[in-house]
Amino acid sequence: MTFNRYIAFRMALEIVGAISCAVLVFVKNDLAGFLVTGVIALLWIVGEIVVITMFNRSNPRTDELSDRHQYAAVRFSFMTLVGALTIIGFAGMISSLAMHAPWNVSPMLLPTLAMLALSLSDARYLWLESDGLHGGDDED
Repeated sequence: MTFNRYIAFRMALEIVGAISCAVLVFVKNDLAGFLVTGVIALLWIVGEIVVITMFNRSNPRTDELSDRHQYAAVRFSFMTLVGALTIIGFAGMISSLAMHAPWNVSPMLLPTLAMLALSLSDARYLWLESDGLHGGDDED
């Protein structure tokens, strides 16, 4: 398995986690959401450990361009997450002022946004690795 294929698999796993957490935002069952999030987090951690040990032994990654792509992807994802949280907070504040009642957000919204941010970071990395709009491929 190449590193980019692993990133694509991890992105799919994070999207499944985000969808399951998003469903639980509306179901209002936070215990089930916690369990689903925990299982997906454990799968993600095991995958990270396996990939780190596998690639450090057989395929050491010393590609500076790939490192810059990872940094750019994480930065893009972080700024998107901060923007989404700011918009949600601002909407909650306006709603509370307009309705004169507190506005509550489901606790499952935060893991949903976190998993979406992780999958966005992976998608951005894969897009940068494929050379974006130019159609190139920087596969290992």
